[in-house]
Order: sequence, then C-alpha cells, then structure tokens
Amino acid sequence: MSDNRHERGLARLAELDDEPGGEAFLARMGDLGTYIVDFAFGDIHCRDKLTVREREVIILSVLITLGGCEPQVKAHIRSLRAIGVSYEEIEEMILQTLPYAGTPRAVNAMKVLRDEQEAIQ
Repeated sequence: MSDNRHERGLARLAELDDEPGGEAFLARMGDLGTYIVDFAFGDIHCRDKLTVREREVIILSVLITLGGCEPQVKAHIRSLRAIGVSYEEIEEMILQTLPYAGTPRAVNAMKVLRDEQEAIQ
C-alpha cells in the first residue's frame, strides 16, 4: 500500500468497485469527497487489523442500525458483492441486525438488498 493516504483511499475504493462513490460522486462532493477518500478509506479502511470483508460487514451493520442511510447501505452492499460476498450472506447480515436495530431498519435494508438483486435479473 502507498504511504499517501489519498492514493491508499483511491486504491481501496477501486478494490470495492468504487463503491461507495466513484469519481463522479466524489467530484460532486467537493472537499467532502476528498475527506471521504483520505480519512474514511485512506486512513481508517486501510488499517491492517481487519480484512476488507470484516470492515464492510461492520460498516453495513452500523449503517443499517443508524437508519436513514439507504443510499450508503446500497453502496456497501455493492462493495460486499465486489469482494465476493453472496446475496445470501448479506441477507443473513441484515437478519442479524433485526433484534438490535429493529424491524423498520431491517426491512429498509432488505428492500435495498432486494432492489439490488432485482436489478441484475
């Protein structure tokens, strides 16, 4: 990995098929896009104590639990798919949030997952 946090962040995003974001999204975000690349992905997501998969599972769980983050849930479902996680495993992740995050948040995440599945059919 690069010593440059921005390069590390861009490399990690590329590994995740540029989810969440992509160049157009990051450009549209202006400075916020740079902060996302540099800090969230270049500094935090690239630490070496967890695998990319473990990080994405945690991120998806947190986003579901927060609620109101459906665009980000979608992006991280796509990230999980980009690294080879099956729809069935993602469904199980969503089900595991039910007793902790509540039914409405689990339902919203499941709707996002189903939309993603239906989009490829």
